Amino acid sequence: MKPPASGGRPVAWEDAGRQIAPLLGSYSAIVVTSSDPTPAAHVALGIAHAESTQRRVVVADLVGDLPPIRSLVAEEDPHGITDSFLYGVSLNKIGYEIPGSPNLYVMPSGTDPSIDEQIFRSGRWKKLAAGFTEAGALLLLVARADASGLAELVEQVDGAVLVRDQELASAPGALIVARVPTPTPTLKLPLHRMTERAARWKQQRWFYPALAAGAVVLIGVIALVLLLVGAFSEPTPQPTRVATRPVPAPTPPPPRSAADTIYIAPPANVRDSADAAAFTVELQVANTAEGANLFISKNGTALPAPAVSPVPIDPERSTWYRVTAGAYTAKYQADSLLHVLRNSHVLRDSAGSVTRAPLALLVDSVPTQGGIVDAVRDAVQKYAGRGMSVYALLQDDGGARLYAGAFAKADESAELTRTLRGAGLKPVLVYRTGRAP
Repeated sequence: MKPPASGGRPVAWEDAGRQIAPLLGSYSAIVVTSSDPTPAAHVALGIAHAESTQRRVVVADLVGDLPPIRSLVAEEDPHGITDSFLYGVSLNKIGYEIPGSPNLYVMPSGTDPSIDEQIFRSGRWKKLAAGFTEAGALLLLVARADASGLAELVEQVDGAVLVRDQELASAPGALIVARVPTPTPTLKLPLHRMTERAARWKQQRWFYPALAAGAVVLIGVIALVLLLVGAFSEPTPQPTRVATRPVPAPTPPPPRSAADTIYIAPPANVRDSADAAAFTVELQVANTAEGANLFISKNGTALPAPAVSPVPIDPERSTWYRVTAGAYTAKYQADSLLHVLRNSHVLRDSAGSVTRAPLALLVDSVPTQGGIVDAVRDAVQKYAGRGMSVYALLQDDGGARLYAGAFAKADESAELTRTLRGAGLKPVLVYRTGRAP
C-alpha cells in the first residue's frame, strides 16, 4: 500500500497532476517542486501518466528516496541520479520502466540518495533539456522548494510547477508555468464506524425483533381505547370559520450588483464585422500568464499575430490564459497555419485547433509610412517593454493597428480591459481587421 501524502491522499494529488498535464504539452523539461516533496512527487506522476499516452516521460527524484518514486523500482539498491552525475553511470542505465506504462520511466536518487547543490547547478541539465526537446519527450524533476541551487536548476529548464506553496522563495525569479495549490477533492468514507456498527448489530440482533413485536402490541391497545371512547362520546361541534385578512407577499430585496464588474461596450466598428479576421488557431491554455508568454517567446518567429487572452473558462470563473496565433478571414487559412505548426513540431500532431475569435482590444495604431514593417516591430516592442503582449495587423490603407487579445464574445475581454486600463491605456473593443505582417 502506498504511504499517504501529507496534506491529501496520493490519488488526489496524482489526479491534480493529470488535470494540469495539458498545460505542459509544449514543454520538455520541468521542475516539480514544493516545501512538501511527497505531494510534488504524486503530482509529477499524475502528469507523467497523462503525458505518457502521447510521448516518453521520465520522472527523476532530486530529493532522495522519495517513497512514491522509489516504490516503483523493484531493485533493492538501484543506480540513480547521483551515480550518473558523480560517477559517470549512463543515463540509460538509471531509467526504470514502469510496468504497464511503456512510455513512462523513473530515475531514483541513486545508491547515495543525498542530492547536493553541485548536482542542481550542473550544466548537464541544460543539455538534457535540449535532448528531451529534440526527442519530443518530457523530463520531470521532483525537487524540494528550499534546495540549494534550485534557482540555477529551474533556469536551465523550461520552468517549474509549484505544488501547495504560494511562492517559491528560493527562486523568486523562476518561471512558474503551472500551480497546483490543492489536491483534487476526494470522498472519505468512515469505514471504521461501519465496522463498529456491524459488530454491535451482531451482538444485539435479538433486541430489534423484540422491540418490533412490542410496538405492534402497543399500537393495538391504543387503537382499541380510541374506538371505545368514540362510541360513547357526543359528537364534536364543527369549528366556526373566521374571516382573516390576506397577508401580503413580502417585498423582494432589490437585486445586488455583481462585485468587481466592468462595463464592456459593444464593438465600436460593427460595420466591419463581415470583414473581420475571425479565424485563429488556439495553441494552448495556461493557468499562468508566465506560462503563456513563455510559449510565445519560444516560438514567436513561427507565430503570426500571437495573442494572450485572459479569460474565465470554468464555473468558478478562474482566469486562464489562452494563446492563439493567426488572424484570418477564411477558415482554410487558419487550417493551413495549424498544419504548418504541427509539421514544424511547434505543436504535437493532435494539439491545437481552429476557432473563431473576431474581437480584440484596439490599443494603438501606426500610420502609413515608408518602412512600415520596421515601424510596426518597434511599436510592438515598445509595449513588450512595458510587459504588455500586443500584435499588429496591417490595414488596407498601408498603416497598421495594434491589438491585444482575441475573443469570441465581448464579455471575455473584461479581464484584459481592466488590466490595460490599470496600465493607463484606453483600449476599445473592436472587430479586428487586417493581416499579419
